[in-house]
Amino acid sequence: MSLRESNLSRAARYAIPFGLVLIAAWRTQVNAKVPEAYLDEVFHVPQAQAYWAHKWTHWDPKITTPPGLYLWSYLLCAAMLALRGSPAKLDVAALRTTNVAATAVFLPWRLQTLLDNVQKVRNNRPFSAWLSHTVLNICLFPPLFFFSGLYYTDILALLVVVEAYNWDLKRVNGGKYGPIYALGFLVFGLAALVCRQTNIFWVSVFLGGLQVVRTVRQSAKICKSSDISAVVKGGFQNEVYDPLVAEASLEDYFKTALSLATASLRDPFSIVASIIPHIIILGAFGGFVLWNEGVVLGHKEFHTAGIHVAQMLYIWPYFFFFSWPLLVIPVLNLVLPTSVLPKCLNYGFPEKQKKLPRLIAALVVLPAMLTVVHFNTIVHPFTLADNRHYVFYVFRLLLGVHPAVKYGAVLVYFLCGWAVISAFGFSIVLAPPRLMRIPASSKPAAPAPSPPAATPEEPQGNRKERRAKAKEDKATSKKDATSKKDAGSKKSKQTQSDPQSPEALAKVQEALNQRQNQQPNAPRVSFVLVWLATTALSLVTAPLVEPRYFIIPWVMWRLHLPSSPTPAMFRQKRPELENEKARADMITNAPKFLETVWFIIINAVTGYVFLYKGFEWPQEPGKIQRFMW
Repeated sequence: MSLRESNLSRAARYAIPFGLVLIAAWRTQVNAKVPEAYLDEVFHVPQAQAYWAHKWTHWDPKITTPPGLYLWSYLLCAAMLALRGSPAKLDVAALRTTNVAATAVFLPWRLQTLLDNVQKVRNNRPFSAWLSHTVLNICLFPPLFFFSGLYYTDILALLVVVEAYNWDLKRVNGGKYGPIYALGFLVFGLAALVCRQTNIFWVSVFLGGLQVVRTVRQSAKICKSSDISAVVKGGFQNEVYDPLVAEASLEDYFKTALSLATASLRDPFSIVASIIPHIIILGAFGGFVLWNEGVVLGHKEFHTAGIHVAQMLYIWPYFFFFSWPLLVIPVLNLVLPTSVLPKCLNYGFPEKQKKLPRLIAALVVLPAMLTVVHFNTIVHPFTLADNRHYVFYVFRLLLGVHPAVKYGAVLVYFLCGWAVISAFGFSIVLAPPRLMRIPASSKPAAPAPSPPAATPEEPQGNRKERRAKAKEDKATSKKDATSKKDAGSKKSKQTQSDPQSPEALAKVQEALNQRQNQQPNAPRVSFVLVWLATTALSLVTAPLVEPRYFIIPWVMWRLHLPSSPTPAMFRQKRPELENEKARADMITNAPKFLETVWFIIINAVTGYVFLYKGFEWPQEPGKIQRFMW
């Protein structure tokens, strides 16, 4: 049940877009304190300037990513030059401004469109206040916010993936315009590869995987049995087992994978046809790898692909550190008994949603994590050689304090991973209504008593109603007599058309179950499987542990989280007074506001440290080094 908007909520909504001013303010401070190119900007800035001078064949062999960022800056600055007469020369400040434009203008615009489509809502707000709180928080996400003030590739890499996702959803729902939208998806999908090689996993594997699930589920029925043999058998009979994350256990993830795999085998040609654009992009990437003799463009000796499964352990505390404001209250609802929870924090989750990690899950996952830590803890030479990055100090803690620390961290990985994945189920899931057949009476209904005669004082309207009622009763009696007369000859026909027949009720119940199965704001296990597979593919091949590499996985996780539940006390009795509505708004949306405050605090601290807490290396006296993500 949605709450009515209060004046406080409305005022906050109108103020949300002004939070993006922080991005421009951050860039201004960076330009003032760090006017020269810093760290990776030393490579990116000269390459962009070479393109601005139309030296299209020039390429710095130390650059590892494709030239998408430099082409974007060229087009944006050329448009500004044509409209305003500046900038005639691309310096560091001008190039950083192109990143600010991407973060504060284009990214929130395209994120809002994507969020509306993913959450199946339509934004009808006035233009001055259309930006949602979720989109603002994504733009303030600390690693994303930090690199918006520098000339790095991460912002544009995310932007083109978001836009490719938008066009892919248009392609799916485009009807007769589907081929046009498919062409748009191909354009932005290929553009995503021009910005960063690992985007192939998001535009091809992630979006392609979601399309496969949509195709399978489009015509399939719900598999009602959770027995693994019935799940596999049901897959071959066009039944899909795909429970809500809120109601799923670890076993359900394996069952869903089996169900989708077997259901896909029934009609593989239609599935392949539905993902042809994704296959084309994948083929283009394969051609690039063959031509380039590898994935990265430059510095190949330091960026050789390998298997770094430990990345899928580090991601969970990363998510929890930044997103604990969204996780802590729902987790308390799962862990604590209802009698202990304050009423304002009690979401009233049904018992079937209150699922803590089961013993069998711990016995399977924890040993697997320990094995990964023991055999696959990879420390890149750059990680412990560069004390400017926060990851340096994290690994100093994990590896330098005591050998047992890295094994003890496994419990943290497990609990954080459980909380992060469970967040897809932090919504109130209501069971579909159950239909009941009303038994027919064995005796005919007693005739309705005749209406009393109108008195002289009776209003004219009442007299008309009495006469109409009498006519209706007469028509009903005549209809009953006719029905009795033809009962024998029309018995079978009546049985078929009886809306309360078991067959009709079963069809209606199935439709209600199917509708419940497609509710948009409650992610299912199939989505988590696709998201996990894509995240793993994009991370395990990277030898370096960089917070920047986790940005797109976090954004996709954040976009697909269900809305914060309304506490049970406000669902049971809808607030009517303005002060009650304001209180309900504040409590319901408190996690989002806390997330905003937390991000601003992190950005303020890391920004201050970067700008004002520089230091010097003994081997490079006079050159200021700065701490950063």
